[in-house]
Amino acid sequence: MKKKLGQNFILKDIEKLLAQQTVIILGAVDSKLEQTKKEFKREINELRISIDKFVGFYTKQDQEFTVMKEHMKRLEARLEKIEAKLT
Repeated sequence: MKKKLGQNFILKDIEKLLAQQTVIILGAVDSKLEQTKKEFKREINELRISIDKFVGFYTKQDQEFTVMKEHMKRLEARLEKIEAKLT
């Protein structure tokens, strides 16, 4: 009977230690996941900024191209008028 009581105390101590170990391991995993999450958010934000810059640059280039295209149309119209006067 004493042996059985002693075993129960040992089992309870082991269960308590395992529970503590589980809490520590889960805490460490949670901490690492939180760190990884922060790094991922930072990288995503940097990527978003790069994409925003590219889109801004592309939009500006597209606008400049549109302005140049209209300018060329006006120049062509002037050249046609000059050619018509010369002939």
